[in-house]
Amino acid sequence: MVAIMHLGRDVVAVGAAAALALGCFGMASAEPGHSASHARHGSLGENPALASTHVAGRLPKLVGIVNDDRDIEISDRTPSPGRYKIVVHDSAKRHNWHLFGQGKSRATKVRGTGRWVFKIRLTRGAYRVVCDPHADEMEFDLIVG
Repeated sequence: MVAIMHLGRDVVAVGAAAALALGCFGMASAEPGHSASHARHGSLGENPALASTHVAGRLPKLVGIVNDDRDIEISDRTPSPGRYKIVVHDSAKRHNWHLFGQGKSRATKVRGTGRWVFKIRLTRGAYRVVCDPHADEMEFDLIVG
């Protein structure tokens, strides 16, 4: 009986250690990756507005944002090749959101704000997303693989 109780405590200890490790991993991976230049302009954290969605029978959706805090982002920086609907929430009057690469280009207007919807086929390779007036500071790579 003592051996079973001792074994039970070991199992509980291992289970608790595993839960702690998974919890720490989850917290570490919850923060999206930011380039060094993006980190200077604030952190988006866990923004539910950037959640990617896929509904059966519809194009998968990627969500992008650009704002006056100099944040520029997309919900998935490593999507699979395929057709997508990209919805960009542009609330900035001095910035835009511009995706280009692999012979494709989609952009919001620098002085325009609102919700922009682009349908695009992303092929394998590298794309770039920038704010055209501030491309050296507000930028990131989108790698379709």
